[in-house]
Amino acid sequence: MKQITSFVLLVFLSFPVLGQGNLREVDLRVSGIGSGTTYSTVIRNLGNPLQRKATRTPASLSCTGAAETDVTLIYSGLQVSLLGDGRGRNLTVYSIEVISPKWMVSGIRIGTSMEGVESKFGEPISKAEEAGETIFDYVTKDNLGMVNFYFRNKQLAKVVMTETLC
Repeated sequence: MKQITSFVLLVFLSFPVLGQGNLREVDLRVSGIGSGTTYSTVIRNLGNPLQRKATRTPASLSCTGAAETDVTLIYSGLQVSLLGDGRGRNLTVYSIEVISPKWMVSGIRIGTSMEGVESKFGEPISKAEEAGETIFDYVTKDNLGMVNFYFRNKQLAKVVMTETLC
């Protein structure tokens, strides 16, 4: 009886593990810029942006409970967003959006086929159809957020990496 109980426990305890397959992680990089990259490195690698937008959020409105500064750097076909403290210091990348083939994105470019993206990054964790686009979803390195590949007519049209902030 003890052996049967042990076997039943082993089977039931194994079910949660079986449901947690390995998620395909993507460490998205554009010219060496990725999640957690500092502001100074972004400027050094990409140069001065065409436009810079900064927004300060007081602690009372922030989901972290601390004042924050959100800075978005806009380049031709590329947008990089960074988050730092309320004084605009310690800014690090939390979001990247690419819409131009000018930028190499972890070895691929806008215009790459759906098959080319899957060949490079493997099977996505999910695929969706929305407003005429096919979207492949992956998780970021260390599962801090999502990487989404948007396709129109089976060609890559946009890549978005966003960390989950709260």
